Amino acid sequence: MKPLEGIRVLDFTHAIAGPTCTQMLQQLGAQVIKVEPPEKGDDFRHYTEHAGLPGMSVPFASANAGKRSVTLNLKSEEGRKIARDLAARADVLVENYRPGVIARLGLGWEELHVANPRLIMLSLSGFGQTGPLRDWGAYDHIAQAVSGMAIMNGTDAGPFKIGLPVVDCFTGYLGVIAVLSALRERDASGTGKRIDVAMLDAALKIMGSAASVWSFTGVAPKGTGNRGFRLVATAEYYACADGWIALGANHQHQIEVLFRVFGREDMLADPRFADHAARVENYAALKGWLTEFLLAQSAAELEQALTSALVPAAMLRDVGEIMQHPHMAARGLVQQASLPGTDKLLDVLGPGFAVDHDAAPDHVPALGEHTDAVLGELGYDAPAIASLRASKAI
Repeated sequence: MKPLEGIRVLDFTHAIAGPTCTQMLQQLGAQVIKVEPPEKGDDFRHYTEHAGLPGMSVPFASANAGKRSVTLNLKSEEGRKIARDLAARADVLVENYRPGVIARLGLGWEELHVANPRLIMLSLSGFGQTGPLRDWGAYDHIAQAVSGMAIMNGTDAGPFKIGLPVVDCFTGYLGVIAVLSALRERDASGTGKRIDVAMLDAALKIMGSAASVWSFTGVAPKGTGNRGFRLVATAEYYACADGWIALGANHQHQIEVLFRVFGREDMLADPRFADHAARVENYAALKGWLTEFLLAQSAAELEQALTSALVPAAMLRDVGEIMQHPHMAARGLVQQASLPGTDKLLDVLGPGFAVDHDAAPDHVPALGEHTDAVLGELGYDAPAIASLRASKAI
């Protein structure tokens, strides 16, 4: 039995943060009903099209496998009534409209809580349901910009956004933690809660140490590029003869072993490199030496030698290389899902932590694939469903 079996989640989300949250709830065992607009569905279905599958982008599929798709026109009274009926039977409702939109649709917390006091309602947004910035729109790189993350990720050449939607994803994970906390509280109180999770808050949570540094010192940390937080040249990326290697020698004992593996223990006899303070002060000199030395070395051989000596190090790999590594098969992170329109299975990453139950194969839903079945569960018969479809309520 999975931990959330029996929990019903009503999913009014789109794009990345919301679907990431509801997918993890599904992977933990919850039944997730994804509500999409008729005809087009979640915009993320059309983000990019792969393998000639219109309306089924791989990024969409990767975040929505295992859910049931229902189409509802929330601009129609019939569509809103069905949504309220679904909410009355749900344990959790997740939405990521702009603040205020869900209430204007007649699906606000106050109304739904009266009808279903056990309902937990999670609202995900760029800047939260309160505060001067609440009405600003946000994408991942906007949250990176506002939070200071882009500045911290920059160099002297300027700020850089992180090339993956890290804030979106972490916002979704915070949403999962919040829902699990609310479910635990409901076990004791019998009453659901309204939860407010914002991308800006999530970005700052990721940067918690930087926020504390600024608070204590009054100085906002700036980007150091590959140099990293400890400002030592022995914990950076370097080009080698056959690729790139990441060194992770931060501490004195690691650096001693590093130079021993290099066959250059004499480096530690140089007062410029003897201890941490000296290495930070003489960063440019040590960086220059490492750059020249490592260009003549094999990254693959160094990875083996350093990791065997318990010094953190790794060759730089692309996602395909690590996905095919035997370690990933041993970890069981990768699950597979079927895609409508093709026999090729899609690799989908699981929840990201080891669990003691087997992962069942998932299915990525076609738009509205489960509408009739879900409406049937609400008591609608075939003529009633046909009438709703004719009126474009579904």
